[in-house]
Amino acid sequence: MPHRSPDLTPCDFFVWGFVKDSVYVPPLSMSLKELRDRITHALQTITADMLHRVWDEFDYRVDVCRVTQGAHIEGL
Repeated sequence: MPHRSPDLTPCDFFVWGFVKDSVYVPPLSMSLKELRDRITHALQTITADMLHRVWDEFDYRVDVCRVTQGAHIEGL
């Protein structure tokens, strides 16, 4: 895997999906301010426990990358 692989980047494998799932729910934002407020709120709801789980997942992904010598892993 390249060193900037989304499989090894917590923002790619966790944060953006979490924010998207939290922000883009009906009713959708009607203004830029409301969209910003939803994004801010989503980021503020990330807990320490969630970050610990992300770290565990990152550690697992790095181990998989090491074992497979950087080969592409489907469904990681």
